[in-house]
Amino acid sequence: MGKRKCPLCFVRIPWATVLARSYELTCPACQAPLEVSRYTRLVGGLAGLAGGIFAAFLVARLFAHGVWVARVVAAILGFGLISAFGVLLAGDLVVRTNESPTAFPHPAK
Repeated sequence: MGKRKCPLCFVRIPWATVLARSYELTCPACQAPLEVSRYTRLVGGLAGLAGGIFAAFLVARLFAHGVWVARVVAAILGFGLISAFGVLLAGDLVVRTNESPTAFPHPAK
């Protein structure tokens, strides 16, 4: 499957739309309900964690006697930027399932 394409009609979805509405996308051509795949969310989360840890480590090394708040801010910014890059890198879309919210965790008998 191509990056950021509808799995039904293969129309490319803009990257800004995928980042802004990752759970409630609609295909502009066939109006199918879409969402980012579980794999894409996992890649984005792991990349964000790695980016946050690296940013905090880098700030700690650059400013040895710096304020601890700078490390926290760097970690938050690193997580946000790198997780978005991870979502764009994986970029796989799937059709959203119509699960009932009352069926959690098991279907009714």
